[in-house]
Amino acid sequence: MSIIWFVLLLPYFLMQTSFGANLIGQQLSKLSPYTISIGKVSHSFSNLYELSFDDVVISNEKQQLVNVQKLVVGFDKDNLWQLNHFNYITVFEGVIDYSQTAKDYNFTANTLKFVDTNINIPLNNNQDKLSLNQLNGGIKSFNSQGEGDYQFDLTAQQVMLNQQAMDKVLIQGFHRNNIITVTNLGGNVDNGFFVSKLKIMADNSWDIEQLKINKIHFKSMDDRYSAILPKLVIRQLTMFDSSIQLPELTIDKGNIDATNLRYDQQWIVDDSDVTLSAESVVWHDEVFSSALLQLQFKNNQVEIQKAMANWNEGNLDFTGSWSDNALHLEKLLLAGVNYQVPPKSEGFLLPDLFSRVEVDQLTILPGMLIDKNSDFPFVFINFEMSGSNVVLVQDRKLGIYAGTLFCKAELGSINEIDIKYPDLVVKFDAQDQTLVSFSSLVSGGMVEAIATIDPTQTEFVSLHLTAYNISSLLLKEWKLIEEPPKSINYSADLHGSISPFKLSGTLLSNENEFIINP
Repeated sequence: MSIIWFVLLLPYFLMQTSFGANLIGQQLSKLSPYTISIGKVSHSFSNLYELSFDDVVISNEKQQLVNVQKLVVGFDKDNLWQLNHFNYITVFEGVIDYSQTAKDYNFTANTLKFVDTNINIPLNNNQDKLSLNQLNGGIKSFNSQGEGDYQFDLTAQQVMLNQQAMDKVLIQGFHRNNIITVTNLGGNVDNGFFVSKLKIMADNSWDIEQLKINKIHFKSMDDRYSAILPKLVIRQLTMFDSSIQLPELTIDKGNIDATNLRYDQQWIVDDSDVTLSAESVVWHDEVFSSALLQLQFKNNQVEIQKAMANWNEGNLDFTGSWSDNALHLEKLLLAGVNYQVPPKSEGFLLPDLFSRVEVDQLTILPGMLIDKNSDFPFVFINFEMSGSNVVLVQDRKLGIYAGTLFCKAELGSINEIDIKYPDLVVKFDAQDQTLVSFSSLVSGGMVEAIATIDPTQTEFVSLHLTAYNISSLLLKEWKLIEEPPKSINYSADLHGSISPFKLSGTLLSNENEFIINP
């Protein structure tokens, strides 16, 4: 009898030796498309249908897929001898490199659990990698092919997409009717966090019901990351105290509330509402603080319901709409703005988004306007302006192309010549010629001018200037006439190119007429 027991128990004890573990690994390798190595096999009669495997390594011809410190398998007592369904599988401190080949072996488990396990998932044809580090939790009704209904409750100490890390990530949800419903997704990014609810549809598109972001910094994505993003819709996006950095736009400490954002190889915002507030916005080197922007996107048009910001020591406020690369403002108000024309502004082209800008009602309350960089520098202090139906940008070029403008200032200087109470009116006639009238006190006298400028705004069709009690040297200092005759009361009728001035005509002084040549 003792011999019989010895014969029966010998395989049981041999199985739990390194020899037996090696033999089991060889037999499992023959039954699967993988090479399987097992360091040790353990069994306890207290858990009759459970086997514990130590130092399990699973490889294919190309790479190591699984390296697990400990694997506990609970067999289904009703189907004990098949290896496609298990009661439970628990992975302890493993490293799993998931790829398409990992789906070659189809198996199911009532429960699949992970304890401090790392899973690496290749993306974008192995150009990118998603890593789930120190994964804990489990999946109920697990199927390696992702089929059937199942539930999941997982946490990861860290999730990494290439070099971008998310810490303490939680994901909970279920799969039903070919739809994955994520009821709770959240994690920490740098000093911030995010939470979300979403569904992954049968076509792998994402329907994100809610995405909340707090204190997270976003940079513009590399082009190859667009291959990772699926087709998606974000029903409700809420961003708090976060920053966005794009090539020509930076938003610092921004808050965004947006609805119905879509992505399908590019972002689509039609039928969306967006509200943005930010401590600072930098766009093309222009700095706006305490910014507020409310937008509504519909039918390829953007309705600007409200736009406010502090800009250049003053305030900016406008409403309007944008479509077809044209910005139409119902009103534009600038108050207390001290604006200095930037260097190299001549010939500057705005982005294609603003090929044309027109303003129904333009108002500038006392501020300062400075240009120190041109050949004709000027300063206007306590500068004010009102205008109607003004075209400020045409073919991406900044200027004044249509409408009516009334401008005045308290003090100023033109080409370093001090002036007081300058007054300027700009209008346009039916031939698109610019009609300008100007007056100002200069050096105890007064100068008045009326000009007609051709439609290209490069030439004076006519310029009539009258000066009272002002030295004719003013004409030289303003670069209108190189060597004017000496006088203090005079008038001039001129014409010619504007930039630079090359004017010809006549000057009348003390009933004497002088011929003026460039």
